[in-house]
Amino acid sequence: VSSGSDELGFLTSLTNCKDLRKLILSENPLSGVLPISIRNLSNAMDVLYLSACNIKGSIPSEIGNLNNLTTLHLETNELTGSIPKAIGRLQKLQGLYLQHNKLQGSITTDLCGLRSLSEFYSDGNELNGSLPQCLDSLISLRTLSLGFNRLTSVIPSSLWSLRDILNVNLSSNSLNGTLPVEIGNLKVVTKIDLSRNDLSGEIPSSIGDLKNMQHLSLAENKFQGSIPDSLGGLISLNFLDMSSNNLSGEIPNSLKALSLL
Repeated sequence: VSSGSDELGFLTSLTNCKDLRKLILSENPLSGVLPISIRNLSNAMDVLYLSACNIKGSIPSEIGNLNNLTTLHLETNELTGSIPKAIGRLQKLQGLYLQHNKLQGSITTDLCGLRSLSEFYSDGNELNGSLPQCLDSLISLRTLSLGFNRLTSVIPSSLWSLRDILNVNLSSNSLNGTLPVEIGNLKVVTKIDLSRNDLSGEIPSSIGDLKNMQHLSLAENKFQGSIPDSLGGLISLNFLDMSSNNLSGEIPNSLKALSLL
């Protein structure tokens, strides 16, 4: 696909392809903006790949008409504006990939209706405000990756109710508050990255209950107190970074048991 004066205009012609199920155009120099005619693409479409296409402008709300989409890749473009509420209408969506754009505004609570959503990546944008309180509605969520944004406020308690989540990345934001005992609810989590925020208080001992954890980064926050002895229970851990905090006391002998570090 070559670039031209209206590089994405050809999407309008595809509205006649009523049986089109997968449209994969990633890594082409398409440029341009997403036309509102995207709403007329095939109702059968379940996969849309438009990553790394130099797409500008906002995500049109008409994308919410593609109600059979399971996978939406719009990452690594020049998209601006907010995440449209209409994405919350995509009830079959399992993967939402918006990372490395210039998206702004808060994360709409409409996304909490996506009960099939397994992966949500929106790292490297300019998202602000607080995380939605309704995160516990995302019962299928396995990966939440929102690093390198401008998110503020405390991490909502609903996050610690996602007992099946595997990967949490909220690094490089301005999140504050403390880590609650309930972090120990994430029994199957393998990666937590909360580095480069404004989190404070003590590290809860319940974090030692996360036996499947392989990667834990709490670096560059304001955590205080001692390093919990319970960290020695993280038998799967192969990466641990708690640098640049206000931690005190001795390093627990229990960490000697972490043979993978």
